[in-house]
Amino acid sequence: MSEETFPIDCGYNVDDWLISPTGRNLNLLCKKNTTLYTDESVKDIPAPEKYVMLKITPDKSGYTLQKVYGHPNDSTTLRKSVDPQPAVVVPTFHAKLILFDSTKGESGSTQYDINVTRDAWYYLGVDPTGATWCRNIAFEPANSAKNKYLTEQIHFPPGADNIVHGFFLMQDESQRGKDQRNLDAKNVSLANPYGQRISSRKSESIASNIMFHIGGFYVARAKLDHAKWLGGSEGCFTFIPKRSVHPTAEDASKVTLETAFFSNKTWVNMTAMIEKFRDSDPQRRFIVQIEPRSEYSRDSIKNIIILSGALDRQIKQYISGFHSNPFAF
Repeated sequence: MSEETFPIDCGYNVDDWLISPTGRNLNLLCKKNTTLYTDESVKDIPAPEKYVMLKITPDKSGYTLQKVYGHPNDSTTLRKSVDPQPAVVVPTFHAKLILFDSTKGESGSTQYDINVTRDAWYYLGVDPTGATWCRNIAFEPANSAKNKYLTEQIHFPPGADNIVHGFFLMQDESQRGKDQRNLDAKNVSLANPYGQRISSRKSESIASNIMFHIGGFYVARAKLDHAKWLGGSEGCFTFIPKRSVHPTAEDASKVTLETAFFSNKTWVNMTAMIEKFRDSDPQRRFIVQIEPRSEYSRDSIKNIIILSGALDRQIKQYISGFHSNPFAF
C-alpha cells in the first residue's frame, strides 16, 4: 500500500497579489471607483477567503490501537521507557480536511479524507469479578450548535522531533497562549469506584487543552534513542494514517511495536500542508468543527493489550551485544 501524501499546493501564486509600496495587500482593501460617468460611490473589492477547516464526523472508518491513561504502567518516571505499554482497541472516524477557497466554494476546494480517533479510555481498575473497567473521557461539545474551534499550534509530543506539531482547540482568541484553554464539554464523571479520582479534568463539564495531534505509533527524536511510542488521548482527536486503520477490531488488536506503521512522516507531511495554506490567510485560521456523537459509551469493560516498552528493541539489542562481546561495553 502506498504511503499517504498531502502535496503542498495553495492553489494560487502569492506573487500575483497586488502589493503596495508599503507592503499592504491591495486585494484586501476597499477602493473608490473614480472612472468617469460613475456615481463615485465606494466600491467593495471582494477579497477571497482562504483558510483550513477540519470537519470531524461521527462515522466510523475502522479500528486502531490507542494508549490507555491511568494504567499502572502509565508511569511518569524514567521507567515509562522500559515498562510495557498498555493499549486498547478504539474505532477510527472519517474526517474531512478542507483547504477552503471562497472563490471555489467548499465543494470546489481541495479536500482530503483522513481518519481520526475520538475516544479516550482511562483505566479505572478491576472489579471483584476480575473484569477491567475503563472510562471514556472523550471530549464532546456541550452545545451541538457551538462546535467550531480556533486552533493554536505547538510542538507536540515533547519527545518527538521539533517539526512534529499539534494544535490546541480554542473557543475564542482570548485563550491563545494561555496555560489552560478551557472548552465547555459534555459531563464526564471523575469519580472512580476502583481507585483514585480521575485527574485529567478539573471539572466534569470543562475540558482543558484538547488537541488535534499525531496518533497511532510514533518515533521519538534521536536523543531519546528513537523510542517507539503508542500515542494516547485524554480527550484529544488524533490523526491515524490509513495504513494504521484496520477493518476489524481483531485485526487492530494483533498489531505490535514490531509490525506497526509509524505516523511521523505522514503527520509532518500533512501538517506542513495545513500550515502553509493557513499562513496565506491574514487571520491564519485553522478551524476544527466537531459533529457531536449521539451514542457512545462512557464506562465499559475493556481488554487491555500490553505492548513492548518504548525502548524494548534497543534494550534487547544491547543485551544481545553484551552477551556476544561483553568487553565491548
